[in-house]
Amino acid sequence: MRLERSEILAFDAVVETGSFSRAAERLNVSQSAVSQTIANLEHKLDTRLLIRGSPSVPTEAGQRLFRFTRTVIREESSVLDDIGQIRAGALSTLNLAINSVVNRFHGGLLLRFCQQNPLTRLKVDVAPSREIVYGVSEDRWELGFGLFQSSMPGHLELRPFFEESRRLVVHASHPLADELVNRPEATLGQVTLLTSYLDDVAKRPGGDRLRHLFADVWEVSHLELRLALCEAGMGVTYLSDSLLEELEGFRPIDRAEFAAIDRTVGLFSQRDKPLSEAARRFVAICEREFVDRRL
Repeated sequence: MRLERSEILAFDAVVETGSFSRAAERLNVSQSAVSQTIANLEHKLDTRLLIRGSPSVPTEAGQRLFRFTRTVIREESSVLDDIGQIRAGALSTLNLAINSVVNRFHGGLLLRFCQQNPLTRLKVDVAPSREIVYGVSEDRWELGFGLFQSSMPGHLELRPFFEESRRLVVHASHPLADELVNRPEATLGQVTLLTSYLDDVAKRPGGDRLRHLFADVWEVSHLELRLALCEAGMGVTYLSDSLLEELEGFRPIDRAEFAAIDRTVGLFSQRDKPLSEAARRFVAICEREFVDRRL
């Protein structure tokens, strides 16, 4: 069983206008054609979709179908708009998620991309690296730019660029700063870990060990807020080694288990899906920046 486009348009128009006659005018067909289409649709689905009247309103099943028809029609409109933009000389949208540290130190790559591709639209989000991995897998973003996790999904194509170490740190303002630096095994259980993202333990069973080292774990995705909370003595966090070099007052907790987490940083996308022209051009800029420079 499948829904035909004529059925989707007719049902959507009736619910939108509240009237079979106005729906017929919108679709430029006869009222009897709309009535017959809706009747056939209800017969196909074996359920009543509309309560006829002035206006006609959807039943519970009809409300669910209407949400679907809205999605289909919006997506169709978006596709037609994109094709029109391409025909007019514009490229597709760069749909990218980037982690906060990469954005802080390498955000100029996006500026360079915009200067070289002025007609391309941007949809860019700053998000924690692990969330980006899930988001690219779920089609929320076409490209992800961040830390590769210890176990990356096999359906992702990886483009590694450089290595980064995340170090567990405490700010000197924390009341237990000295104890955390010198005797972390006896002190970590009394403090809160401020992290960028908390995923489902079922998705990351190995990460459960790390959680148990601390009294509590707070999810604070915004980097500046996480730094401010640390500076206020509210907890400890992991910081990129490159970021740690430019901040004052943060002390590494080098003697702790999981004191440093080493990761590769790069781009990733779904392996079996061809990249859009915008994504290919951004990949090329990144490869010139990181790969060609090493050669």
